[in-house]
Amino acid sequence: FLTKYFSLTYQMKGTNTKDFTSSLDVNNITTSFLDDKNKLPLVISPRFDDSLQFLCTWLEANRSWVEEQMLAHGAVLIRGFQIDTAPEFEQAIYSLQPNLNDCYRGTSPRSVFEGTKYMFSAADVPVNYPIGQHLEMSFLKCPPKQLYFGCLKESNSDGGETSLCDFRKVYQDLDPALRKKFETKKVRYSRTHGKIGDKWTVDVGAMLSWAQMFGTSDRQEVESICKEEDAPEVQWVGPNKDTFFQEWEDDACQHHPITKEKAWFNHAQVFHWSTFPAELFYAFSRIRDVRFLLRSTIIAIVAVIKFCLLGHRMALDIRFGDGSPISFSEMNKVRKAVHKNMVFSTWRKGDILCIDNFSTSHGRQPTYDFGRKVLVAWSNPHDKTSTRAFPSIDKMSEDSSDKLKESCSSLFDDNHVPGAIEATPNPSPDSTLSGEEAQELKDLLIYQGNEEDQASIGPNNRHTSCPSVRLEGMFS
Repeated sequence: FLTKYFSLTYQMKGTNTKDFTSSLDVNNITTSFLDDKNKLPLVISPRFDDSLQFLCTWLEANRSWVEEQMLAHGAVLIRGFQIDTAPEFEQAIYSLQPNLNDCYRGTSPRSVFEGTKYMFSAADVPVNYPIGQHLEMSFLKCPPKQLYFGCLKESNSDGGETSLCDFRKVYQDLDPALRKKFETKKVRYSRTHGKIGDKWTVDVGAMLSWAQMFGTSDRQEVESICKEEDAPEVQWVGPNKDTFFQEWEDDACQHHPITKEKAWFNHAQVFHWSTFPAELFYAFSRIRDVRFLLRSTIIAIVAVIKFCLLGHRMALDIRFGDGSPISFSEMNKVRKAVHKNMVFSTWRKGDILCIDNFSTSHGRQPTYDFGRKVLVAWSNPHDKTSTRAFPSIDKMSEDSSDKLKESCSSLFDDNHVPGAIEATPNPSPDSTLSGEEAQELKDLLIYQGNEEDQASIGPNNRHTSCPSVRLEGMFS
């Protein structure tokens, strides 16, 4: 046992036991990419210790580094740690982002998990409903800066992935004439919520009541909340004047608050009437489940009759800023750019998916596995109107790009976050220790590491191949 012990510790880059167990730098995790082509998302996995305690301590110590990776790649997937319950997810996510928020003005019905304050169900709608790609609450003046999803139970059948898409690439890939039309005309949103949400509908927005959205059934209180949040004026419509209605104009695209790059930044691919059948058909084309094809065909017929022939509107509706409708062919061009850049993240239990909400969208692929359970949390909001003062550029200027690269030089070099093998190469061969011996070794190393001075342990003790510049507070 001692021979194996000294052989193993010697092989660990010549480091002492403190470096192996107690150091909180990125030597203790491995990095890879879920999609090598799109570099989205960056995957962080345990190298030695997969415990929740280690993850929380490591995330707190390396908060800036993880946020830098979210900025550079759009999303970070934390995988392989022992996380089983909603409170444990909250503990881990809070270690990374202490500025969480529990105010929700989005579109889907959600409920908070027992024993938590900030962990919500991702969407209380049937899992066989597709959710189109979107930036969370992008139609609001102040959407959250970051999102955090966690998987309590993965889907055991086809579908059910949380898909990702870089909306900066979507902006670039859009048909130039259509992009100009959106930027010139802008978009006009309207939202209508009853006092009681609809149960039997394919319009997800209609499932959410205004009483649930604001946490009160007092209309005056709702109006006061909207004024405090600088939201559009509330109108009460319908026969009993108890139906919530808002309408406002917004930009179709936004600059990223840090990189200043332009991104597609609206809810067209969720609020347009054609989305539901189109996304069901897309799911069928991916996984060839005929049930999605049948539902797509039926819902498409209903949608054409209801929204085109009879003139009804979605509960959450989007048009061009002048009130003219976005045509089916125009939405297909948008969807084509979105689908081209989509990446599919298949869930595993314990996964945490961290997303930069100002560059990278998320969506839900439908599944018939009704046991799938995913939670979500979000950070404090950011006033997106503050970016309107930025120069009107599609990409960063050469000068701005050089300055950002200089300040975050390691973020823009793929060599710093290469593939799984190259990222954090294992300097030692496979262990020949038995399970019992390995546990004894771990206990011994932890004991020795705890005996040493902890003063030098912290977020600044980084591997040389990792970003040395910290963008502290850019998302706080």
